[in-house]
Amino acid sequence: MKIPSEIVQSLNEQLNRELFAQYMYLTIAAYFLERDFEGFGAFFLKQSREEGEHAMRLFKYLMEKGVPFQPLPIEIPPKNYESPLACFQASYEYEQKVTLSYYNLFKKVRDMGEYDVEEFLQWYLREQREEEALMRLWMEKVAMVKGEPTGLLFLDREARKAAEKEESEED
Repeated sequence: MKIPSEIVQSLNEQLNRELFAQYMYLTIAAYFLERDFEGFGAFFLKQSREEGEHAMRLFKYLMEKGVPFQPLPIEIPPKNYESPLACFQASYEYEQKVTLSYYNLFKKVRDMGEYDVEEFLQWYLREQREEEALMRLWMEKVAMVKGEPTGLLFLDREARKAAEKEESEED
């Protein structure tokens, strides 16, 4: 069954948002690695890889449905952040934006009776709930230490463990 062109456009836009998130998290990883916060860097490198996987899932779906891929320009993410907390705040805010865009797309798909696309998008709704919760948790942890170096170093070690744990669970 052919997917309506406005849904195709929206799916391509979602793919672009996932690619931007991949790029943004890579930039944030660089922010942390350049400041010797290797745990936070590993955490954001893992997040970057995940966002790339989300984009590929959309790409494969488009190909499976015989829908043309429409490459869109990827915005350049900010490179300079005021603090580690600002990195997590920006990440959390972007995840909220992506969640809202998936909700809007889901509603459009449901209203148009595109049940196959609706079923496909269910995974993204669950994933976004997890992504938002994860970024909110880390944002709150980093906010608690109020920029205090000892607290940040402790959280940096915790972030490394979390990234390594999730990596080993995926293998």
